[in-house]
Amino acid sequence: MGIDTAPGPRARSRAARASGPLALATLLLLPACSGPGADDDRSPARPSLAAVGAVVAGAAALDWSGSWRQYHRNPDGTTADDPSSTVTAELRSLGNGDVFGTMSANGRTARVMLVSGTTLFTKADRAMLHTMGVENPGTDAGRWREVRRPDGSHELLGLRLDRLAPAALGAALAPSKASGPGKDTTGPSPMPSSAAGRFRRPAGVPADAVAVPVRGDGTTRGGTYWLSADAPHRLLGYSGLGFRHDSQAGPHETMSDAAAAALTVRAGDTASARAGYAGMRSALRALPATVPVSTTPTAAQLSDTTDEECGVRCHTVVVTVALTNRMPKESVTASYRLALTGAKRMDGGRLLLDNLVHEELGSCTVRLPAARPGATVRGACTVSGAALRKAVDATLDRHGFLHLDFKTEATRRIDRITGPSRAEDLLERLVSGSTDVLGAGRAGTRPVPAPGPTAPRTDVEGRP
Repeated sequence: MGIDTAPGPRARSRAARASGPLALATLLLLPACSGPGADDDRSPARPSLAAVGAVVAGAAALDWSGSWRQYHRNPDGTTADDPSSTVTAELRSLGNGDVFGTMSANGRTARVMLVSGTTLFTKADRAMLHTMGVENPGTDAGRWREVRRPDGSHELLGLRLDRLAPAALGAALAPSKASGPGKDTTGPSPMPSSAAGRFRRPAGVPADAVAVPVRGDGTTRGGTYWLSADAPHRLLGYSGLGFRHDSQAGPHETMSDAAAAALTVRAGDTASARAGYAGMRSALRALPATVPVSTTPTAAQLSDTTDEECGVRCHTVVVTVALTNRMPKESVTASYRLALTGAKRMDGGRLLLDNLVHEELGSCTVRLPAARPGATVRGACTVSGAALRKAVDATLDRHGFLHLDFKTEATRRIDRITGPSRAEDLLERLVSGSTDVLGAGRAGTRPVPAPGPTAPRTDVEGRP
C-alpha cells in the first residue's frame, strides 16, 4: 500500500505553468507545509509531512522494523560504565493504538502487546525480564505481564510504542487546528536539509530517499523522516530520538544522539491488519483472570510499620513488620531485611552520642504473605548474636535496667504485584477498534470464553 502525499517537484513545475486558482493553491500549499526559510541551502521545497501524515493516519497497518542502543544508567542518571544493549524490534501497529510483535536484546526475545494505546503487556524469559529491569524475574518468566510506568508512558526497552500506531503518528505529522481564528499550526517543524546527516539512514531505506529533519518540541527530541524519492511520496522510515524514552534518565533532553532509533516502516493492507488483530485476540483470550503487574507503588499506596520485643534479658529481640496495601485492585507480596539498631541513653532519656548510636546490632529477613487491596499483613523474625548481647550487657545498670533504645530499619523489596487482567474489557476495546479499521463483519467478534476449568490458560502465539 503506497502512502501518497503532495505532488513532487515535477508536478509542481506543471502547476506553476497552469493558470487560475488551482495553480495558486498548489503554489501556496507546499511552501506552507515546508515552513518559511526551512532550507538554508535554498534547495527545492521538500515533500509535505502534513500530507504524509494524512495518509498514514488512514493506513490499515504499519509494519515497523529497526534497532537502537539502550544505555544503562546509574541512580544519578549518568551513563553507567557497563556495556549498552542493542535492542531490535519487529512490530505491527494498528488503528488508534494497538501494537503487536517482538523485541530482542542480548540474544533474548520478548513478546509485546499494547491494547488500545492504554494497556501494555510483555512476555519473556528470565534473562529478558532481567534486561527489562525486573528485580525478581524468575517468578513471572514465560507469562504475560502488564507493564505500567510511573510517568504514564507506554515504553518498553526505551521505545514509545504508543507513538507507532497509524492514528497517533498521522496526528503528529498532520496539521492541527488550535481554537480561535488565525491559529492554524502544523506538526513537526522542518529543519535545514543540512541537518539530515545528524541521524543515520535506517537499514532498508534506499539511498535516494528524501530526508526531512524535524525539530523537537517540549516532549520529544528531533529526528528525520525518510520518504520515497518520487511522488506520490511514501513514508519509509524514521531515525532520531522522537520515539525514544529513557525512563531511568529523567528528562528526554539528557539522551545523546547515540541512543537514536533507526526504524523502517511499511504500510500494510487490510489482510495484514486482520492478521495482527487475530494474533492479539488470541493472546487476550489466553490471559488468565490475574496477571503479574510491573509497577512502582507510591508511598501513599504502600506503608509499613515495625516494632521490637525483647526476649530473655534482651539477648534476643523479636522484630515485627506490618505492611498495609492501599492499592485499588492489586495484591502485593513483599519481603524485608529488618536491621535492629541501638542507641544508649541515660535515665532521663537523653541520648548519648557514643559508638552505640545507630549501630547495627543484628538483622533478619521476613517474607510477608500477599496483601490484598485494603489489607494489612504482618510477619516477624528474631535477631540475636554477640553484637546484641554485648550492647545490652554494656547498658545494664546495677539494678538491671536497660538503658538502650531499639530501632528497626526496614528495607522493603517488592517480590510480586498481581492484578486483574481485564481481558474481557480489553478484548471488547480491541474488537471495537478493529471494526473501525476493517469494517463491521471483518474484525472478528467471537466472545471471550467464560472463566472456568475449561477456559484456556496458555497463550496462543499469534505473530504479525
